[in-house]
Amino acid sequence: MMNNDSISPDLLHKGSADDVLICAPRDALPLYVNEALIEANGHNPLVRNYVAGGNQQRRFEIAPVLQKKSRMDGVGADDEWNQVRALPYQIVAAQLESAEAGIDNLEFAVAALCESIAPIRRASSFRLINNADNYFFYRKAHEHVPGTMFIEAARQAVYHHLYHHTDHARGAVTVSVNELNASFFAYAELMYPIELVVDNMTPSDATSPKKIHLRVAFYQRQTLFATVDTKATVIEMPLFEKTRNIFIYSNDWFAPLQPSKLACTVSDQQGRKAQVQLLGLGKTGCVTTTADLPDPVTLHIVYEGKLSFTASIRRAGQGEHASWEFAEVDFSGLQVISDMIKRGFLHLDEPELAALKQ
Repeated sequence: MMNNDSISPDLLHKGSADDVLICAPRDALPLYVNEALIEANGHNPLVRNYVAGGNQQRRFEIAPVLQKKSRMDGVGADDEWNQVRALPYQIVAAQLESAEAGIDNLEFAVAALCESIAPIRRASSFRLINNADNYFFYRKAHEHVPGTMFIEAARQAVYHHLYHHTDHARGAVTVSVNELNASFFAYAELMYPIELVVDNMTPSDATSPKKIHLRVAFYQRQTLFATVDTKATVIEMPLFEKTRNIFIYSNDWFAPLQPSKLACTVSDQQGRKAQVQLLGLGKTGCVTTTADLPDPVTLHIVYEGKLSFTASIRRAGQGEHASWEFAEVDFSGLQVISDMIKRGFLHLDEPELAALKQ
């Protein structure tokens, strides 16, 4: 069941809700704003907390102890990041409370102020879904949150941010990572909430950027404990599919990783059909369990209910299994075979193939 805090797995390029590691998407409050934004939001109680800074900008006033915990000043400070950086709600709420300037609906006030910022320059905040019984990241007991979990959470946050703060749409593009850099400053504890903030470090303000640089910062108890930088190329799907058109040699054969994802039938000219199991697949033929049908026969394969391949086949041998040769396969058919193989098959060496064809 989805609610306002939930994020669809599909939006994060995941196949199951069990794999989703982030929730509660919100705009994040910028550290710096310009005078024009202050004037346009004079009614917003947050603007009272911005003080004069350098370069005709105002900076959100933060207590020294919070600045140190978030590595904003002093040792470890990143001035380039600070210029585009946004603040986690953990720090904003703590600062307002210490200044006795609490706001009834902080999330609403932040969203209202961010309306004056171009979407491409807005930052995103998320909450980490840290279930200590996660089927993958907690297969063994941990006394801290495993670092690999943050790398995957950052990847998901990058996709969500891209689809909400640029003109790129889910299904029209994919993200090809060029460089990934993770920095860890402290361990994260299991028992306290963790917040992620996504900042746009990309130099360009293009609304459909081809190159992106996003930094995901992780906070716990107002302390910055990790950052994950992603530099990537955003590729339109037609171009991506062309670049991923792998070359398969004619004598290469492959076995399915999960046969249950495949539906395979053979049929004769009288319309009789037999369900068979696909055991091996190449560009020139296949190996299946036996089928008591006379030649000529037509093969039909469906992978995950999406990819479909049909071809006339002729028997090349039969022992424990049936070996078949494709009569003729055009370019589009070869493309489907390639798409199936790269999604869920493993290469068979010569002894494995020979054993299969016996």
